[in-house]
Amino acid sequence: MDPVFYIAALLLTGIVAGLATGLLGVGGGFIIAPVLFFLMESSGTPEDIAIRTAFATSLAVILPAALTGAYSHYRRGCVDAGRAIPMGALGVCGSILGVLTATSSPAGVLRAIFGLLLILVSLQLLLSSRISPSHGKRNAAISLGFIAGFLSGLLGIGGGVVLVPLLVLVGGFDVLEAVGTSSVVIAMTAASGTVSYLLSGPGGQFSVGYVNLVQFMAIAFMSVPASRLGVMAAHRIDVRYIRYLFIALLLVTGFRMIL
Repeated sequence: MDPVFYIAALLLTGIVAGLATGLLGVGGGFIIAPVLFFLMESSGTPEDIAIRTAFATSLAVILPAALTGAYSHYRRGCVDAGRAIPMGALGVCGSILGVLTATSSPAGVLRAIFGLLLILVSLQLLLSSRISPSHGKRNAAISLGFIAGFLSGLLGIGGGVVLVPLLVLVGGFDVLEAVGTSSVVIAMTAASGTVSYLLSGPGGQFSVGYVNLVQFMAIAFMSVPASRLGVMAAHRIDVRYIRYLFIALLLVTGFRMIL
């Protein structure tokens, strides 16, 4: 693959992932992971290595944004720390198990699971405006951290797009506090998942473990300012049509991963 096209694709991926994060409040892993997989596969990288590197590098990119978001939400009093810490601890265990599962599973199985999750997430985004807090017990929601962590490690995603609606529906969190509490869990699971991928991969040129440093730097370089631009735009424009465009993108990518 032409190096110029490759770098340009990485930079564009960072922009789109950052904008999606700022505009829609979703993690960029659902965009980053499939793009990296398709890029590496088209460059001749073996499928098993390509998909694990895509998941690992996606988690590494998510980590700094997750840490920043968790700190910002905590300062604004939008974190239920009493539940976030044990939930995050379970998430750490889940993410390690997710990485172990990903590194020992066939690429075809991981593709199918990721594609199915993309389709489910697109449906969740379509229906999210109808989700309202339940009268659930918050302590019952702590176990959800393990699920979010497992998906994070298995598929290289933040997990917030799955965890936030569950905190609202199961734990009775209001949406803002669910987002803040989820951000702490995501930061913890992304950290443990990234370290696990760093230690479990074969390494190689421009890579530490399964994390590709070139991909990481190019995407992170663009995603951070793009996410800030997305936040500014979210307060000035109607994001409904952008949401529908993003949903369509997730659906197409999901079916592409499965097929």
